[in-house]
Amino acid sequence: MSDLKKWLMTDIEDFPEAEVSSSEKKQMNKRLLGKKRKAPWLAKLALAAGIFLASAATAMIAFPSLASQIPVLQNIVSYFDGDELIFNHFSEMAQPIGLAKTSNGTTVAIEEAVYDGTSVTISFALKTEKDLGEFPNTSGLLEASGAGGSGSATVMEKVDDTTYAGMITMAPDFFFGPPSTLNLSWKPEAFEDMETGTRVAGDWAFEFKLKAIDSKKVSIGKEVSFEGGSYTLDKLKLTKLSTVMTLSKEKIDENHYMTEWQLKDDLGNIYPMQFGTGSESRQQFTFEALDPAASSVTIIPTITYVENVEDEGIPVDASSVSIEIK
Repeated sequence: MSDLKKWLMTDIEDFPEAEVSSSEKKQMNKRLLGKKRKAPWLAKLALAAGIFLASAATAMIAFPSLASQIPVLQNIVSYFDGDELIFNHFSEMAQPIGLAKTSNGTTVAIEEAVYDGTSVTISFALKTEKDLGEFPNTSGLLEASGAGGSGSATVMEKVDDTTYAGMITMAPDFFFGPPSTLNLSWKPEAFEDMETGTRVAGDWAFEFKLKAIDSKKVSIGKEVSFEGGSYTLDKLKLTKLSTVMTLSKEKIDENHYMTEWQLKDDLGNIYPMQFGTGSESRQQFTFEALDPAASSVTIIPTITYVENVEDEGIPVDASSVSIEIK
């Protein structure tokens, strides 16, 4: 069993205190996309890893380019490599936001954002008078109207002693389905060096709207049955940013059966799962955008039976599903 799976199944009291490197915190920050109100394991895991998600004169500025506010950051996404980005096509699909706010001598600026109908990703910059270490964290979640909960992951890169580039991906759980236009707000309250405790606090509050990018829906309508229950694969939603698979599940004990999904197209490209969201019975899983030249895709479940935390797990037979997408 992987370390992550073991963590998900272990209570926080069972974790010994240990040093966690900056790179480990950074990778955890990037991938922690779980329910902020519906999954207590997220809070436990974040605490175990040393990751916390969580009045002053201010000025709001709208601007056509970040160059006028933070000259070193004109293309925030360029400060992240492919392994750090959840969506590699972010720059191609994002719409300009161009908002900045300064509080207590620290400027926070949102450069671009994109909404694919399932998740939201924004790029932002931080200019402060303090050195917040290599990988600072921020409190205050990105919020979406009409959502009953959400998961959020943040990654930040140090550009120089007082300048940082950041990316946030957030996956809302909508009460009545995803809207075509989404109202968003972000109030980041503080930024903190998790190693030294150095922090900057202020009053930065942003509100903006995003229109969902164009998508294509492909019906699946097939079942994946195995010894521990079954999944009914509903549909794929294809955009130039991402691929989202929706499914329902029945009679699956997730304390013992772990399922990971990946896609493989007819060109041989493999797309690992980036993150999943949803309810107890209905879920959706997000992958990178498919190659535009692909004409079919195979959905591959990898199911493992685990008796207890110490087990490596036993592979469980489950069939793959192939569908045409053109």
